[in-house]
Order: sequence, then C-alpha cells, then structure tokens
Amino acid sequence: MQATDAERTELKPAGTKLPVRIVICTADVGCGHTRAALALRTALQTAAPQAEVTLIEALDAAPGWFNTVYRDGYLRLIHHAPRIAGWMYDATDGKASTGGGLAPALERRAMRNLVSHPAVRGADVVVCTHFLCARVLAKCRMAGTLTAPLVVAVTDQHPHAVWLNKGADRLLVASPAAQAVAIAAGILPLRVVPTGIPIDSRFAAAPDRQTARRELGLPGDRPVVLFSGGGLGLGGIEPAVQALMASGRRVHAVAVTARNAELRGRLQRLVRAADPQRTEDGPSCEVLGFTNRMPEYLAAADLLVGKPGGLTTAEAAAAGVPMVLVRPIPGQEERNAALLAAQGGSVLERDPARAGQLAAELVTDAAKLQAMRMCVRGMGRADSAAVAAAAVLSMLPPAKEEQARGKGGSGGAGGSGGVLPLEQDPHVKDLPCVCGEG
Repeated sequence: MQATDAERTELKPAGTKLPVRIVICTADVGCGHTRAALALRTALQTAAPQAEVTLIEALDAAPGWFNTVYRDGYLRLIHHAPRIAGWMYDATDGKASTGGGLAPALERRAMRNLVSHPAVRGADVVVCTHFLCARVLAKCRMAGTLTAPLVVAVTDQHPHAVWLNKGADRLLVASPAAQAVAIAAGILPLRVVPTGIPIDSRFAAAPDRQTARRELGLPGDRPVVLFSGGGLGLGGIEPAVQALMASGRRVHAVAVTARNAELRGRLQRLVRAADPQRTEDGPSCEVLGFTNRMPEYLAAADLLVGKPGGLTTAEAAAAGVPMVLVRPIPGQEERNAALLAAQGGSVLERDPARAGQLAAELVTDAAKLQAMRMCVRGMGRADSAAVAAAAVLSMLPPAKEEQARGKGGSGGAGGSGGVLPLEQDPHVKDLPCVCGEG
C-alpha cells in the first residue's frame, strides 16, 4: 500500500510543503546496475536540488537464501556454465511481460520488504536500474499497490524481455535501436525514451586527449590502448596485453585490473620481464589496480580492449573511443557486442591473444581508427544521466517538478545539500567497478 499525503504530513507544521521524494532501486549483481543508479542519483540531485533522492539496494531487503541463489548462483553460472547462461538468456527473450509465472511470483515473495519499504511507499516517483526491482514493482504498479510512477532504466544495449514490463510508466533505453526492439516487443511507443544508459556525469566534462594524457602522465607521442576486464579484472586481458607487448609496435598500453590483485601481479611481472628488451620504438605498458579516473583514461585512449558490458560500452561510446570486444558473456554481452559491431564502432574478437594483436594493428592504422571513431561517436552520449534525470522528473506533476527543481518554493527539508562527487561516494568505495561492470 502507498503512503497517503495525510500520513506523510502528520508531523509537518501547517503550511509546510512536502518534499518531493524520488527513490532509486538497484541490485548489486555485477556492478553496472549500481553505477548507473549512482550516476542517475547525482544527475537528479543536480537537476532537482530540492528533492530527496534515496538509493535502495534491493537485495539488502531480501532473505539470505534469495541472495545466495540470485546473486551467487548467477555468478557461478556465468563462470562455470556460460553456454547454459546464454541459452537461458535467449530462451527467455521475446515479448513484454505482465509479470506472470513462477519465477516472478518467487521474486515478489522474496522482495516483500522492498515493496513495503517506507521510502518506496512514500515516493513520488520510483526508478529501477535492475530488472529484478523493475519486475517486482511493475507488478505492484499494475495491481495498484504502487501508486507512484515507475521508471525503468535499462543498463544493457539490448533491452531483453526481462526488462520489458507493461506495468512500467517509462522505459529508458540505450539507443533508438533499443527503442525499436522494446516497441516491437509490445511496449507502448510513448513509454519508451532513448536517453542512453546513465553514466558518470564526469564524462560530459572530460578533458581533450592531450590534456588527459598530461594529467595522467601518459606519453603523448604514441597511441594509447586501454585494457579493462570490468570490475573484477576478468575478460582475458592478460593474453591480450601479452600479445600487444609482443607486437613490437610503438604503442603504450594501460592495463586496469580493478580489485584482481593476482592479475595485477602477473601483469607487473610481465612488464618487468619485458623492460630489458624495451626500445624507444617498441611497446610500453603500465598496470593499474582500482581507479576512479576512468573518464580521464578513456579521454586519453585511442582504443579500448575489454568486455562488452552495458556500462563499459556506454562509457567508451560517450568518450568516442572505438572498442575491441573480447570474451563476451553468452547472453547480454553477446547481444551488446553484436549490436555495437554492426554499427561499425567496435570489433568482436573472442580470442584474447588475437584481440591484443588486433588492437596493435588498429591503433597504427590511422584511417581505420578514425572511421571507427566516427561510428562510435554516434552510439553514445556523455549527458545520458542528465537526459535520464529529466525523463524521471517529467513523471512528476508540473507543480512538484518545479518544486523539486527549486522553482516552486523551498520544497521543505529535501535537497542534497550539494552533490557528492561520484569518486567520493561511500557506495563507490566498496564497489568493485572500473568501467561499470563486475
């Protein structure tokens, strides 16, 4: 049941305006969903300083057994049986859903505490950046037990059917191509908005390539290839880096290993072993662990070699950086990779060693790289979080939207009190993210 205005004003002095309350629900399965939620929260706090913006980790409200099955079971599946994961993904894609079936019913039972959460009950608008929250709350929306508008922000390039719930009031998708898929699956056209996947607002203010290289201490006289395996440092980047180093080409590699200390150690030993043979005209490499400076590193890079997760590809496209996509997880990453490769801004190479060789070839082929760069620039937008925030605020009644934006009075106690930079956000410190994915 949704809280009434009478309940919300019970302790308010007469004449005091209720704050506008926006709730963002996500689930930390991988970390792209949480990264998108944090980016959207920052954009909402900037656009609507008089609103209260609350971030809820949905799995914190679930029983321990459900966390084990849902989060740990999925991670084990993609590591040990990726083909089965891909088959399940393909088998369950298709038309938009009304939330029927055994699995959604089980999710609703497990997520009862999310549905009854005081912040959700008192919200003026609810946003979901994970399909678990979206599916549970869309069913409540259809049943009338959630009266606040529901906005779903899809964090993959391809909007799989699990995201496509007829109970959602708005569906924010990555691109016009994704918009067409959602409409073909049965979502009403007016409900689908191609905002782009919400990414860190720092991408909109990133420096130019040479400035970024000076700030990061990177060489300015040779191409820079950025290697990233996502938040866990996976994706086969070790053989890819090794292949680039063996190419003999005058290229500088930056390998981001996130929180994978074992991988970082192996790559550091590889670089040390190569140093005695290194020449000024040969390749060079530096190895990083976790970093919150991905906007700057992508601004400095000529090419990204990494996994095709939704946030990773959205950030690279926003930065105008072509991609060599390697070892996609069967299912959503394969769909992401196929869509991006079809647009001409990326190349899919499943073999990591061949991906490293291909990267060395591409960055020393100026004409090919420029053609890819022109294609990728049309695939992403650096202001996606701000555009998504505007779409969320448009779901409020006009008076409430004005109030949230600070145009209609003080708005009560709400407001963010100043926007916390993403790299200082306490949610980010424990989040194993690099370019967005885990």
